[in-house]
Amino acid sequence: MGQAIVSNLVARGDHVVCMDQRRPKDGTIDFVDIDVTDTGSVARAVDWAVKRLDGIDVLIHAAGIMKTAPFCELDEPAMAQHLDVNLMGAFRVAQRCVKHMLSRGGRIVFITSIHGQFGVPGRSAYAASKGAIASLARVMAAELASQNIRVNVLAPGAIDGGMMPDPSSRQGWLDATPSHRVAHLEEVAEMAAVLTSNSASFINGQVVAIDGGVSAVKVSTS
Repeated sequence: MGQAIVSNLVARGDHVVCMDQRRPKDGTIDFVDIDVTDTGSVARAVDWAVKRLDGIDVLIHAAGIMKTAPFCELDEPAMAQHLDVNLMGAFRVAQRCVKHMLSRGGRIVFITSIHGQFGVPGRSAYAASKGAIASLARVMAAELASQNIRVNVLAPGAIDGGMMPDPSSRQGWLDATPSHRVAHLEEVAEMAAVLTSNSASFINGQVVAIDGGVSAVKVSTS
């Protein structure tokens, strides 16, 4: 998903730095390695990107992990890992970026999941971490609006190339989604770009679902 977002922003004409643990397929895109669980790594990566870009206007944060387990079998290390990577990783990166945005304004989009909005069996750790990001984003939006910094959340449903662990899970989402398909990576990337554009200048503190209507109906997946 991150690769699709980077490609979309480059096509829009943005100067992009990809912060990841894998280099982008396009070797012409600036890249810096980052470990979102390490505060020092985050600081070095963000500061390098800011220097390379001569400032920062947009952050789209898509890093995350998902491992499934029934609630009673979920152990503390697995829960802690989800919170460290998904929630604290988003917090570390966003906080470092915001410190560079305070003097000029900016736009932030967190990529979460509709799992943060309702319950799906086996996804306790993932849902908890993604739901927490949405709460964090709302507070950030309220605090930072006066600094001309907008913060929104994009919550995809099932995606081609996403984290669905097996074909039966994919079929479950197809059956549950009114549109009877999953989202394309390019659709998610395009919506992330829209939320960071001037067209969305009055959208702040919102969770935008891109899920074919699945969050509007009762869902039962496995």
